This record gives sequence, C-alpha cells and structure tokens, in this order.
Amino acid sequence: MSFSNEVRDEAARIIPEKACCQRAELAALIAMRAETTLNEDGSCNLQLESENAVSARKVYRLLKEVCGLQASASVVERKRFKQKRFYLSQVTLQKADLERLQELGLIDQDGNVVKYLDTKITSRNCCKRAYLRGIFMCKGFVNRPEANYHLEMVFNDIRMAKDIKKLTGKLDIESGISERKNNLIVYIKDSEKIVDYLRLIGTSNALLEFENVRIIKSMRNQVNRQVNCETANLGKTIDASVRQVELIEALIAKLGVNKIPVQLRELALLRIDHPDSTLKELGTLMDPPLTKSGVAYRMRKLEIFAEENL
Repeated sequence: MSFSNEVRDEAARIIPEKACCQRAELAALIAMRAETTLNEDGSCNLQLESENAVSARKVYRLLKEVCGLQASASVVERKRFKQKRFYLSQVTLQKADLERLQELGLIDQDGNVVKYLDTKITSRNCCKRAYLRGIFMCKGFVNRPEANYHLEMVFNDIRMAKDIKKLTGKLDIESGISERKNNLIVYIKDSEKIVDYLRLIGTSNALLEFENVRIIKSMRNQVNRQVNCETANLGKTIDASVRQVELIEALIAKLGVNKIPVQLRELALLRIDHPDSTLKELGTLMDPPLTKSGVAYRMRKLEIFAEENL
C-alpha cells in the first residue's frame, strides 16, 4: 500500500465527535465525490463514490448521523488509473430530505451538490480540520518521506483550489497552487508544514512514520555534511603539507639548514619529519609548544623566506 493510501485509510477511520465537524467532513466528501440526479416525482438521487470499503462505511455513517439518511451500498467495477473497484453509497432524497441537506449547506436550491467551500461550515478551527481531512481522503496525495517531501490535493475547479489554499493558510500552513494538465494542484513541500497538515487532520500513525523517517534523513544528511567537510579539510591539509615540504626541501638544498632563520628552523625540520601532521599537531611538538595560530604565522614567514631565496 502506498503512503498516500495509508494516510487516506487512517483518515477514513476517524469519526469526528462533534456534530459540526461531522457536517464539515461530510460537506467535503459530498463536494468532491457526490452527484445528484432529479427524478420526475420531485425526489433526488444522491450518489457518493468511495475508493475503499473503509471510506464507504464512513460516508454511510456520516449520512446517517448528520442527515438522518439510510444509504445503500454497492460495488462497481471500472478502470480508473490502477484501480478497478469502487464503492457507491446511494440514497433517494425526498422533499424533506432535500430541504434538510439544503439547510446544512450540502445541496443547493436546484438540488445540485455544493461544489465550493461554504465558509459557514468551516467557521471553527475544528471544522476546518475536519473539512481538510475529507478533502485529503478524496483528492490528497503525499510522498513517502524517504523520497522528496511533497503533499498535494488535486482539483479541477479554480474556486475550490483557491478556497483550500486559503483554508490551509488560516491554519498556518503555507501552500502553493500550480497547474498540471487540466488540473489545479494545491501543494505543500515544506516538511514541517506537511507534518502540521498530517497532525491537523488527525492521522497520528502516518505522522509518526513521517517524523521518524524525517529524523533519520536529517541525521544522515548531517553526518554526510560532516564527513564531506572533514574530507575537504583533510584534502586541503595534505595539499598544503606537500607544498610546504617541497618548498622547505628546495630551500635546504639551495641554502642549507643553517641559513634558515633560527625562529623558523625548528618548524621547517618538524614539517619535513611530520608531513601528515596538522598545524595544531606541529605546535605541540615544538619547544616551547605553540598554538595553531602561532604555527600558522611562522609557517607563512617561512614560506615568504623560501620564496624570496629560491
């Protein structure tokens, strides 16, 4: 199972405790996945599609608890991307049912599904979180944290895309909008914000898995940076040491050891005897010992002397 499916499956198992949150989540599910057809007798058929049995059970329960409706369930087989099986929740709405759903803001006056975000439904933060959970169940995708950090929700309506971007912003989650073929993508790429999103919609297991992998990746990257830094410093030390040894040997071959100034002579001989040592290590071998900065100062003086006399 993909990480996205794991998150959606976990989200589908969460039933909000508050009636307002149940209404908000059902509104999101209906906006994204429901269709209505009017009958000649004035009744209306409401049909809501789910990708798995867990989501279908949630739709069934929310329709019953929020609207007092008893839906029927069926399974249909058709090809969409890699998925072949879908679950349909269907219910016939009589006049009283239609009026009830219209009062709740789930169906408009013409009997059509409300395909936009009604701000009255998401006036509370708890309802905003419930609405986003319903949106993710229908339109959400998130990469496994081992790969690049990316969470997105796919829409085919500019109004809904902008409304969801605004809604996430009200919960302090910065998101962007981009186009992909005929769809609009509301996306989040910052790992901290993806963690916040998973926390807000209540998918705690997915959140823990994401955080664990994120911590391991962070530690691995930190170790790699440290190793690369130490490797680069070691390379610079070796290059400097080879250059210094060659310079000192050329100086001794031309002038002899006794021609090197006394304050520089000990360092010159130590560098030849210890070509792999750092400046700090050379400082501890001197009599009296010198600090790294002191050795660096004398080494610069020695190099200048060598360049002037070669």
